[in-house]
Amino acid sequence: MKKIVFTCFLACAALLISISYNAKEAQALTHKPGDILVTNKTSFVGIAGHSAIVIDSKHVLHTSGWKSEPYPKVMTIKNWYKRYGNKVKVVRPNNANLGKKAANNAKKYFKGKKIPYSLKAPLKGTKKTYCSQLVWYSYYKAGKTFKTNSVTFKNNFDHITWSTPAMITPYDFSNSIEAKYNGFKLVDNKF
Repeated sequence: MKKIVFTCFLACAALLISISYNAKEAQALTHKPGDILVTNKTSFVGIAGHSAIVIDSKHVLHTSGWKSEPYPKVMTIKNWYKRYGNKVKVVRPNNANLGKKAANNAKKYFKGKKIPYSLKAPLKGTKKTYCSQLVWYSYYKAGKTFKTNSVTFKNNFDHITWSTPAMITPYDFSNSIEAKYNGFKLVDNKF
């Protein structure tokens, strides 16, 4: 009898752990329009990073700069993870409507457009683009200017200044301090 009770206890414990794990996994895998995906798995082995914006529950829009993909491209979220692995941070705006507007702007300004890749692309333009500029511009047109910080030393104190950067990097979005300041949160933090 004790063996049966113990076996039932182990089975119930395993079931509870499984349910808890699957609920956490499902939350991380449920992407919403406007989510920003940031990976450190790139051709530069984590130095440059890469980002994309979720445009609907199954697709992202990004620009890779690869010769085989010279312009912004829509791909499935599933293929994004196949290409870049599971070490992806998911950054979500606190305001779901803002995320939806940014996703719609990504489609409006970049989907199907022959906009060449260039790291010299200005943030507030669409003649050239790079991965994090595409994301930043989509939010900018939705009314959100994502700012970054810089720390300077003044009068024996560190001084933090928030401003619109000249260039935005994927890691700016996934920086928890900058995300929080701009009204975003990290909902999946895997690298």
